[in-house]
Amino acid sequence: MRLTNDATSQSAPLVSAILCTYNRASLLGCALGALCAQTLGREQFEVIVIDDGSTDQTAAVAERFADLLRLRYAYQDNSGLAAAKNHGVCLARGEIVVFVDDDDVLDSRCLQAHYETHQRHPAVADAVLGFTGLAAGPGRSPLMRYVTEVGCQLFYYPHLKHDAKLDYSFFWGGRSSCKRRLLLEHGVFNPVFRFGAEDIELGYRLRSVGLRVIYNANAISYMMRTLSFDDFCRRCYLQGRSNQVFATLHPQREVQAWAQLKGIEAEWRLIEPRFDLLMQSGRKLDRFATERSRVDLPLDKLSTQLLHRAYAAAFTANRIRGSIDMQGEAPVSAGRSDAGIAA
Repeated sequence: MRLTNDATSQSAPLVSAILCTYNRASLLGCALGALCAQTLGREQFEVIVIDDGSTDQTAAVAERFADLLRLRYAYQDNSGLAAAKNHGVCLARGEIVVFVDDDDVLDSRCLQAHYETHQRHPAVADAVLGFTGLAAGPGRSPLMRYVTEVGCQLFYYPHLKHDAKLDYSFFWGGRSSCKRRLLLEHGVFNPVFRFGAEDIELGYRLRSVGLRVIYNANAISYMMRTLSFDDFCRRCYLQGRSNQVFATLHPQREVQAWAQLKGIEAEWRLIEPRFDLLMQSGRKLDRFATERSRVDLPLDKLSTQLLHRAYAAAFTANRIRGSIDMQGEAPVSAGRSDAGIAA
C-alpha cells in the first residue's frame, strides 16, 4: 500500500470521501478537481483513493493532488468494488464516510450538504442519499436520459422528495454517506460482490439495526461518463449476476422480489432464441437516436416509443441472462461482512 499524503499526524477530519477507481485515470482528475472546490474546509475532510489494481496512470493522477487535498492513495490487487470500499472504510478517519464514484464530479456544496444532514440526523443508523444528475455530455445522450428519467435502471430520482425518509433499497453506492461507526460496529460490504448490489445487500443487513436513508436533493453530483448501448447492456448483465448472488445469500421473499428473479427461467426460454435480434434492433435504434441528438434533431413520438421499447427489451434480456448464467455457476459463500471492523 502506498500513501501519497500520510495524514495520520493531523487532526481527524469530519468527513472521509472514499473514491474507489479502476483504470479511469482520464476521469479521476476531474473527480479530484471537484473535491478541491468543496465549501467544506480543506482541513475538515480527507479524500481516500482506493486503486483497485489499475494499469493506467491512476497513481500519477492521484499524486498530482497530494498537496491540494488531504489525500491518501492506496493500491490493492484487483478485488472488486465491495473490497475496495471496505479498504477505504478501514483507512478512513472521519466520523462520516461519503462514497464517491470515480466518474462523478461533486457540486461544490456536496460534502457540506452530506455533513449538515448528518448533523440534523445524528442517529448512528441514519444515512444520507444525495442527488446525481447528468453532466452536459451525458445529458445529450438518449440512452442516458432513458436510464435516469424513464426506465430508471441507473438512478430512480423522479419520485423522490427532498428530506424523504427511505428504506435500505436507497442506500445507493457512490452517492450515499453514513456514520463510519455504523460500518465498524455492524458490518461492511460483502466482498463476494465485484460489481452491483453490494450497496443494497449491505443496506439490507443494516436494516436490522435501524438503517434509515434521508434524501438530500442538495447533495449534488454529476455523472461525467456517457455509457454506450453495449456498455449499459454489460452493466445490466453484471447486475443480473449480482442480483442472483444477493438472492442466494438472502432467500427472503423481499429480496427475491427486489432481485427480479421470479419466473426468469421461463422468460429466458422465450428470450434466448431472440436475444441476438433484440441486441441488433436496440443498437440500430440507439445509433439512429444518438446521431439525431448530436445535431439537435428530436425524435417523433413513435420513434421515441420504439426506442424506449428496444432499450427496455435489451436491458431486461441482459439482466435475466446474467442471473441465469450465475445460477449455473458454483454456489456463493456468504463471505466475511456481517462483523464490523476493529477501529
